[in-house]
Amino acid sequence: MNTVPAACGWNWVLTGFALFRKNPAMWAFLVFSYIMLMQLLGMIPVLGWVAATVLIPAFSASFMIVSRELDQDKRIGFALLFSGFRTNLPALLRQGSLYLGSAFAILGLSALADGGVLLQLLVSGERPPASALEDGSLAAAAALAGTLYLPVLASLWFAPALSAWRNLPALQAMFYSLFATFRNWRAFLAYGIALLLLGLICSLALFLLALLVRGLLGNKSQDAFLLVVLPVMLTYVPILFASFYASYRDIFPQPVAAADAAANAQ
Repeated sequence: MNTVPAACGWNWVLTGFALFRKNPAMWAFLVFSYIMLMQLLGMIPVLGWVAATVLIPAFSASFMIVSRELDQDKRIGFALLFSGFRTNLPALLRQGSLYLGSAFAILGLSALADGGVLLQLLVSGERPPASALEDGSLAAAAALAGTLYLPVLASLWFAPALSAWRNLPALQAMFYSLFATFRNWRAFLAYGIALLLLGLICSLALFLLALLVRGLLGNKSQDAFLLVVLPVMLTYVPILFASFYASYRDIFPQPVAAADAAANAQ
């Protein structure tokens, strides 16, 4: 486990962009397929979004594998979207279950600040009452939930890759991930700023494209808005996923042969 300088946080985003450029069409196809699959699962009442949440680490491992293949100048295909399901799947499912339980616990604690308004908003999509917005209780609950979510996010940042490539049990992988992220907080701070700037650039591009579409199509622009959002989203998200791999590669360096052996052993 390495401790890297803050500048690495910027490089992770640049590396993510470089990996995206190696095969943008397949990246877009894989990410779009993943989003559609999550949407389909979400259409199943209750069990659908529970399953989607539990499967997040397995898909995270899949996109790590996609990034590694590109990093090694190998070809990628649709089958890699499910490659994470072939690498220590029990540990990945346990991570997903722990993530789901943590999310419920955080939302439950946030209910102490707003009486459960945030919980109802996220789970059922129920519109918050005006009083929750006016008295600041919803904002306080969101701030509390965000603060509590940080260690959960840190514990899952590297955990899927550690379980998939180093065959670590779920809890051990999550502990190492938590320790590694806080140990490299400077790099992650720079990384967060870089992602924010990338998000602003994508938002500006989205705004300009929306103006262009509105100018060309007039009243029909709302129907074509998806054509504007989709390419921006299918650029930002792959760069984000690939940057996860870049951070893992710097902090948990591993010989290619060892990584391949760990993956093939599953």
